[in-house]
Amino acid sequence: MSDPERKNANVPKDSKDAKEQKKEVQKGDFERKMDSVKKANVSREIVRISGVDLNGNLRIDRALTNIKGIGIRSAKVLSFDFCKKVNLPQNTLLGNIPAENDEILSDIVSKCELPFWMTNRQRDIYSGESKHLIGSDLLFNVREDKQRLSRIKSRRGMRLQAGLPVRGQKTRSNFRRRQGAVGVIKKTQMPGKAAPRAQAKPEKKDNKK
Repeated sequence: MSDPERKNANVPKDSKDAKEQKKEVQKGDFERKMDSVKKANVSREIVRISGVDLNGNLRIDRALTNIKGIGIRSAKVLSFDFCKKVNLPQNTLLGNIPAENDEILSDIVSKCELPFWMTNRQRDIYSGESKHLIGSDLLFNVREDKQRLSRIKSRRGMRLQAGLPVRGQKTRSNFRRRQGAVGVIKKTQMPGKAAPRAQAKPEKKDNKK
């Protein structure tokens, strides 16, 4: 539907036809956007960076967020460093970068030279260094931290073993599935048998006169 037809549509706003017409317009806009993304002139659909297959139809900073441990802010910093090093514009699609620059981008991502406040591993308990971990290294260190807390039997470690929250959340109404207390379970009765009634205890007679 063209723009003049949208403006000249004499349909009340509150009617069902108006709602359906609005949905069709939104659906058409969404399909046009998706077609523009699919028809983007990229030389490579998939680019492998640091052992992860990334979508070549996305910008460099947006594509880097698919790597475990890299968020939007850190991806923008890394993409800025890469574009500055190879003299490329910031809005370059990942699939349009030359293949010989893949190693440069992988090296920048693996080093992750970020400021202290942006790193995800600050003052490591063993080395004392602050670094940014990605991929399997991040998963391995998180698992090691949980095992260390459980080994020293700290409060956080014991609650992690029990599957309970460790940051002070209430557990009366939430996290009930982890406690194994969902609903009330009643004993099933055999068909044809009535539930036994509680017999009243006989009253004791006072022999005192």
